[in-house]
Amino acid sequence: MRVDSLDGETGGNGMSAQDVIIDYDLLDGIRSSIRTAIGELEDAPERSADIAGAIDLPYDMAELSAAAADFCGAWEPKREDLIATLEDISTYISDVIDSYIGLDRWF
Repeated sequence: MRVDSLDGETGGNGMSAQDVIIDYDLLDGIRSSIRTAIGELEDAPERSADIAGAIDLPYDMAELSAAAADFCGAWEPKREDLIATLEDISTYISDVIDSYIGLDRWF
């Protein structure tokens, strides 16, 4: 992205609008990776139950299976918080992309 200043003036930090470079492909790639991570986190509870069962069945290790189940239960609220945070970040990235694309069209 290249944005040219209409009056040639710079802001208080010494940067002019023409100094702003946005790598849309990089931002889109980050947003895509975040969405993939969200999908993995949303599927985690199902895999967690499978793991706890897989530990118990072939090895008859009820203690280890119970520890895995406890971990999964303790992880659940943190997982939900992480999903919410990642969704917010994805939204912020989308907002940046949309805003600067709008500026590109304007300038």
